[in-house]
Amino acid sequence: MWVIRQFTARSFRSDWRSYFLIGCVIVLALLLAGASWSAWRSSVERSAAEQRQDHTLQVLIETDRLRSAALQQIRGGRGYLLTGRQMFLRPHISGKRQAEMAHARLASLLADNPQQVLRVKALGTDLAHLRLVVDSMVARASEGSQADALQLMRSGSDRDAIEAIMRTLDDLQASERAELAQRTATAKQRAIANERYQYLLAAIGLLLLALSIVTTIYVRRALERERLARRELQHFAMTDALTALPNRRSFMKELDRAIERAQAKPDRTLSLAIFDIDHFKRINDRFGHPAGDAVIKDVGKRAKQALRKRDLVGRIGGEEFGVILPNANLAAATAICERLRQAIAGNPVVREDAIIAFTASIGIAEFQAGDEADHLLTRADVALYDAKTGGRNQVRTGI
Repeated sequence: MWVIRQFTARSFRSDWRSYFLIGCVIVLALLLAGASWSAWRSSVERSAAEQRQDHTLQVLIETDRLRSAALQQIRGGRGYLLTGRQMFLRPHISGKRQAEMAHARLASLLADNPQQVLRVKALGTDLAHLRLVVDSMVARASEGSQADALQLMRSGSDRDAIEAIMRTLDDLQASERAELAQRTATAKQRAIANERYQYLLAAIGLLLLALSIVTTIYVRRALERERLARRELQHFAMTDALTALPNRRSFMKELDRAIERAQAKPDRTLSLAIFDIDHFKRINDRFGHPAGDAVIKDVGKRAKQALRKRDLVGRIGGEEFGVILPNANLAAATAICERLRQAIAGNPVVREDAIIAFTASIGIAEFQAGDEADHLLTRADVALYDAKTGGRNQVRTGI
């Protein structure tokens, strides 16, 4: 989740790293998908090889059964022909029945292989020929034509038929074994390829993981620099460049927060002071604007030193400053601001060969129920005006 958040918070300097990291994740996902596909194909080939092995085993069993049944037909027929005993007809009849059944099962097993279907049909023809020859010998022997039966046996017709059957059965078995060998080799090749792919995937995955970690570190650093840059920009936007104090915008936000806290707790006091530098225009006119800037900067520094830690001073105008005094009523605020006035007026600023003496006038207003920031500022401004018109370098309180 952290990586996703980083993707959504890109900067100019981290864009290419973010895209590179996304690319690594996509490539890794594709490799994982490829590994799954390869494993699936290997599993399919292995399953097909196992099925082919079972199929081949069934075909071999049926061909052996048919081979035995065909030979049983000849043995039974010749045994009857030579001995005349009826007991030899039973294996002959059983062999015919078993041969028919084995032939039917072979036809079912090999129905999806056109070449094997042709062999099975040829096998059926050879079996029919064998039955015809053997049955003819048995029939002639049964009718008492022993000489004709022996002559038919000596002609080798039954032997030719059985040899044709055996050749066809050998071809069937050889074809099945070749198919099994091919499927087994394919499955083995697929398994080897899948194993090699897994090794390759592991190596590439580790490489991409390392690259992703490195890229993530760089992205994080870039985002951290961006965050610091934003914070710095925000600080500049809320800070007066000359005094490093809060500017008017920042000061007003803090004043609104202080008023909200005071409204939430009626027993909490709050005062606002506004002060500016007396006769500041004369300082600029006599000593120059750089000297005026030096005075403003020094006043801001003295104000921070003279006030409490909880107080907030900000520059809200050219030579005008505001002070938020939490937990301070008019009496406490007056004492604090008097200390502030003395700190400002106590030491002149020495700039080059000039000694610049200056003072400040301060107006204070205490927060009252229902006050808003504008009301408080207005009353503090009125108090500051009273301090100006009353002789400057003094602290006055408003109503």
